[in-house]
Order: sequence, then structure tokens, then C-alpha cells
Amino acid sequence: IFMNYETISIERHDRVLLASWNRPEKLNAFNGLFFKEWIELLDAVNKDNTIGAIVCTGKGKAFSSGADVGEFASASKGNKTVKEYWEKYQPVAFEAKRMISSKPIIGAINGLALGAGLTCTFWFDFNLASTEAKFSMRFSKLGLTPELDSSWLLPKLIGLQKAKEMMLTGKIYNANEALEFGLITKIYEPHELIDEAIKTAQSIADNPSNTLHTIKEMVFEDMTTTSFTEIAQRSIDNFAYARKSDEHREALLALQEKRKPKFHDVEHMKKIIKKKKK
Repeated sequence: IFMNYETISIERHDRVLLASWNRPEKLNAFNGLFFKEWIELLDAVNKDNTIGAIVCTGKGKAFSSGADVGEFASASKGNKTVKEYWEKYQPVAFEAKRMISSKPIIGAINGLALGAGLTCTFWFDFNLASTEAKFSMRFSKLGLTPELDSSWLLPKLIGLQKAKEMMLTGKIYNANEALEFGLITKIYEPHELIDEAIKTAQSIADNPSNTLHTIKEMVFEDMTTTSFTEIAQRSIDNFAYARKSDEHREALLALQEKRKPKFHDVEHMKKIIKKKKK
């Protein structure tokens, strides 16, 4: 299913896919081709039932330094491919619909996360970081405004005042400050980060994919509605549906039989469905 990508390196670890931004010589700056390949990669992952979660990190010293501004000059000088990639793929690469419907994504921020290299992580499900990670909403320093929906997302993540401090100052923060703010959930030594991220992702990927998808959608829908009645009804409906699901039936059987659930064993789940029909 997976192609060979120029800007993203991929590795399989059981039910986890490790995706590493792969332009270390450019501090993993996002170019037009990256946006195209990221969309292709997510589409492939979401169609693959053998993958349950994604870990994203950067090759080399940086996570990502954000947009590759060198390509702006190329586009203005008439590079049609670069211009097409930016116009066609950049606006939708990290759009809400795509990120919410995706398999769970964990950021493993290994170094500098600057501008779009930081704001893209706000759409991940949560983020871990190395002690060497750095974080900055650098836009104001460049006469730019925050993108990738970050002026809405960041206050949701860390609160209004901290978000405005980050956006208005353009300051660079270290991993301890990011943990204090709530940008990340844990800090690890550089040599531990990827292993720990994969271990965490595997604990997510072991769970039923349908359940994870529903949870992600519920959280976003509940965050964006203004009706508590709607939230309450969605909670009731989803829970009632989940109680009747094959995955819940398998979880109960596993408890009774004192074993681990086999949600991803296709033949086993076929037997569960067959028994249920009887």
C-alpha cells in the first residue's frame, strides 16, 4: 500500500507506523511535495486495518522549522509544480476533517518545532517531547498571522492567556515550559523518546479502531457545539451503539475467559460476529 516517499521516512512497528519528516538538511521544513506526500500517507494508513496509530517525529536535530520559504521564491519565479503543490495540497494537508477522521497520531517532538512545524501538532491527538525540543509560534516575528487553525486550537490546548503570550511574543520555549503550558504531556531523554512514543502508540493501536474513531469525532464535535443537549444526546447514542458492538462483546468475553481481547484477529472476530447472529 505504501509508496516510497521523498520527504517522509516510514517504519512499521507492529500496529504502529513511525513517520519521520525527512529533510534534515532543511531542518525538516515543509515543502510542497511534503504536503502532497503527507496526504497520500494518511490516506494509505487510514485504509490499512493492520495499522492502528501513527507516531510523527523529525530526522536530525529538528522536528520541523515550518514552511520552506525558499519555495515561495521558486513559485513566484514561475516554478509551476511548486506553485501547484502549494495551492492544491498545503491548504488541506492538516485540515480539520482529515485530522479528526485519521487514525490516532502522537507527536514525538525531538527538536525545534517552529511555525507550521508546531501548529500542525495541535491537530495530533497528543504530543510527547525530548528534553532538547523547542517550541515557537514565530509568526508575529515575521509579520505573519498564525495558520492551520492554530488561533482557535492553541487557546483550547493551553488557555487563552498563555496562547496569546506565545502568539504575540513569538518567543521560543523549552520542553519544560511546554509541559507546564500543556503543549506536551511528557518529556523524555532524546534516546528514549521514539521508543516511548511507539510504546504509547501501541497501547492505543491495541484498542478497537472503530471505537478510537468515534472517540476522536465525539471530542471534536463536543468542543465545537454550543448545545449541551446535543452533547448529552450524542453521549447516550454513542454509548448505546458501542454496547451492541462486536468489539464490546469481544471485550466482555475476554474478561470472562481471563485473556487479552483479540480485536484485530480477523478470523477470531468473524467467529464473534457469527455467534452474535445466532
